[in-house]
Amino acid sequence: MKLLCLLFVTICPIYGEVLQSIPAHLLACYRRGGPQVGTPKRLDVFLSLVRRLELDSRLDLRLFSTSLLRSLRLDGIENAANTPETEFLIPYRASAFQFHKYKILMDLFLPTQDLIDVNEMLTLHEKCLLHSMLSCSIHPWERGDENIVCPLSAEQGQSISTESSNRLYSRCPIEIGVIQTPWGSITPGTIVAAVASSLENQKVLVTDILQTEMFKEDIPYTLLDMALGEWGSKLEKLELDDLGTDVSDISNVWVATLAGDLAEVVVNQGARFGASPQRIVIGSSNKWNDTLLPRDYYLFMQNASSTDWHMTDAEILAGIDGLILSHYVPIWVEQRRTLRLSQIIEMYYSNEGVSFDPKVRACNRQALFSSIVTKDELVRETSRLAHILSLRQITVYIPVDEMNRITLAAVTVFMDYVSSLLRQNHVECLATRSIPTMDLILATDGSWNGYQVEQFVSWIGSALEINMQKSSISLLHGNTGRWIVPRTKNLTGLFAAIANYTNDWPNRLNLPNVVSTVLQDARNTTIQDITDMRSAGPSTVVLIITPTDRITLEELERTREIMSSLRASFFDVYFAYAARDTTQLKNINNEYMDYSELFLTVSSTSVSDVISAVNTYLVKNEIPSRIVSTQCPFNGTNYVQVPYEDNVLPSCEQPYRIHPFYLRQQNLIQIQFRNDGQGRILVCMWRGAETSHTCQSLNERETHTFNLMTPCPSPNFCPPANFMVTALSTENLCAHVDCRLPHQVGYYIQHSGLRCLPLLGTAARSAPIWKVLWLSLVISLVY
Repeated sequence: MKLLCLLFVTICPIYGEVLQSIPAHLLACYRRGGPQVGTPKRLDVFLSLVRRLELDSRLDLRLFSTSLLRSLRLDGIENAANTPETEFLIPYRASAFQFHKYKILMDLFLPTQDLIDVNEMLTLHEKCLLHSMLSCSIHPWERGDENIVCPLSAEQGQSISTESSNRLYSRCPIEIGVIQTPWGSITPGTIVAAVASSLENQKVLVTDILQTEMFKEDIPYTLLDMALGEWGSKLEKLELDDLGTDVSDISNVWVATLAGDLAEVVVNQGARFGASPQRIVIGSSNKWNDTLLPRDYYLFMQNASSTDWHMTDAEILAGIDGLILSHYVPIWVEQRRTLRLSQIIEMYYSNEGVSFDPKVRACNRQALFSSIVTKDELVRETSRLAHILSLRQITVYIPVDEMNRITLAAVTVFMDYVSSLLRQNHVECLATRSIPTMDLILATDGSWNGYQVEQFVSWIGSALEINMQKSSISLLHGNTGRWIVPRTKNLTGLFAAIANYTNDWPNRLNLPNVVSTVLQDARNTTIQDITDMRSAGPSTVVLIITPTDRITLEELERTREIMSSLRASFFDVYFAYAARDTTQLKNINNEYMDYSELFLTVSSTSVSDVISAVNTYLVKNEIPSRIVSTQCPFNGTNYVQVPYEDNVLPSCEQPYRIHPFYLRQQNLIQIQFRNDGQGRILVCMWRGAETSHTCQSLNERETHTFNLMTPCPSPNFCPPANFMVTALSTENLCAHVDCRLPHQVGYYIQHSGLRCLPLLGTAARSAPIWKVLWLSLVISLVY
C-alpha cells in the first residue's frame, strides 16, 4: 500500500489542478445569468443527458465517470458581492466551503483528464443544466421572492443574520446540484464520484498527502509542520485501529460520499462549537418549488440564526446511495464490461433494482445502509479527512485527538438523524408496469396558462419516460394549430423550445386547425417511414385537453370532414380527448371505429385533475405500436422495408397492432418474430376483442411465424391483428449502444403479404392541405 501511495503522489501532478475560477467551457453558463430555460431537475432528465455523453464519447465506465466530474462538476460556486460583470470578468468563482473538499477529491484521490468535449456533444442549455445538476453549492443570499416562497412574521424576519452591510442571508436559500427522484432528492454529483472512486479504489496515507506539493502550496508552514509532526509520530509507532488497519490512510470512496460531507461539518462547525453534539447541525428542512416542475430546491433554516448547510438531506441520501453502489459496481463491471453509468443509476432508482443483484435498489436503502455502513468506520474516515480538510479551510490547528472528539460528536448526531431521514424518504417497491411507446402530440384550449402547460408536459414526459424510450413529444397551439414545440425525443429540447416561444398561448380550441395539422403530420411521418424503410414503429397519440371549450356546429362539421380523410388514409393515429363533457367529441368520428379513440372525463380545469384522468386512461392503457406495410410500387420503383428491431424489459409487455386496412384483400399474411439472443421471450397473437391468444415462447435466436390465412372473412368484418411480446427471462447480455438497460431482451419483427399503401405520387410532393385531402379520397376509394 505504501508503494501505491507514493506512486500516486508522483503521478498526480500530470493532471490539471482544480482551480477556483470558472472553466472557459462553462463561462457561458454564468454570463448574464446564463441560459434561462426551466427544464425540470429530475432523474430522467439527468440520465438522458448522461446517456447522450456516454454514446458520443464511447468511453468505458471508469474513464467516463471521472471525465464527467472533471468536465462539468465544480462545487462551491458563489456570486461575488458588488462585482459587476464585464467583458473580461464574471462575478462567480468557486469560493464557498464545498470547493475545498471537491478539490481534495479530484486533485488527490481521483486524478483524471477531461476526455469529454461537452461543447461538441450538448447544446449550451444542456451543458449548463447538467453542470448545475452535478455541482454542489448553495445560493445563500436574499433574492426578493422570499415573501412568496418562505413568508415569515416580522419578528422572525428581524432575527435573520447579516453577512455584510448590504447582503442578507435568504431565509430559504437555494441548494444547487440536486435532482428529484421517487426516493427522495439527491445530489447526483455524489453518486458519480462514488462510482468513479469504486473503480479507482485506493487508500492514501495522510503523511503522503501532507507532503504532496499540490496540497502544501496554500497551507501555512506552521500548520503543516504541526500536522506532519503528529501524523509522522503515529506512523513511526505503527499504530493500528481496532480492525488492525493503518490509522493514517483515507479511502477515496469515503471522501466522495458520507465522510466527505461529515468532514465539512466537523471542520466548519467543530472549530466554532467544539465536541458539542447539541450545537452541531446536520440535515436540512427542504422542498421543491413545484413537485410537478422541480426547478429550485429550497432550504429552510433549522433556526433563525443558523446558516449551517454543510450536510443537507440530499447530500446524505446521495452519500448513502453512493456507498451502496460503490460496494457492488466493481463486481458488476466484472460481469459486464460494457456497463454504463446511466444504466447503473437508472436501475438503482427503479422498482426492479439492478439486474445483476435485484436487492440493490433505492427502495431497499435502509437495509443496505445498515449492512454496509458502521459507525466506527465512519468516525475513522471522517476524522482523517477532516484533519486534511481543516488545513486548507481554517487558520487554527486542531490536534488529532481533539479532531477525533469533534468527529465522534458529529457522527453521533448523524447516526441519530439518518434513521428518521431514511424513514421519511422510504417508498415501498412497487410491481413493474409497462409504459406505452408513442409519438405524443399535445394540444390545449384556453383553460391553462403557459406555466400550467409546462407543469403538465413535465409530468407526462416523466410518466411516458420520453427521455428513456423510443417515444417523442410535441406541442400544438390549440387555436392556430401551429407547432409550439416540434417533435422531440427529450424534455430538454421541449423546454428549450418553450423558452424560445414568444407568441401568446391559446385562448381557445380550434379543433379543425389542430386536426388539419395532425393530418399533415401523419402524411409526413408516413413518407418518412417509406424513406427509412420502416416496417413498424410507435403509434401517434393526439391528446387534446379541453376542459372548458365547446365546439361550434360549424367547427364540428369541418373537423368531421378532416377526420374522415385522416382515418381513411393514415390508420395508426389515436385521439384522446380530456373534457368535462365529451358528448360532442364522440360525434367527430362515427364512421371509422377502430379502437383508436379515448374519451377522458375530467371534473375541473386543474392540472392535477387532468393528470389523474390521463394517467388512468392513457398512460396505464395498452397503446400498441404499429406494424405497417410498404408503399405500393410507383413509377417503376419497388419499395422495401427492413426488419424492425425492438426490445422488452422483464415483467413488461410490448403490444403491436396491424390495422384492418393492411389485412383486406390479402390471402396470406406472415408476421415473423426473431429472438435476438439476450433471453427468452413470449409472443402472442389475437384478433380484435378476442380473449383467446395464440402464443409461442422463443429461446435465444429462435423464430416464430404467425400465418394469417384470408385474414378478412368478409368486407364488413375485419378486426385488427394484435400481438404482444413479453420477456420471460434475461441473460443480462444487451450490450450494444441502443441498449437502455443490460437486461432488456431484443427481437426483430418482419412481415410479408400486407396490403401495400398507395401514397406516393404527384400529390405527395405537394404540401397544400387540399391536395392531402384529395390524396386521402383516392386511398379511401380502394379501402
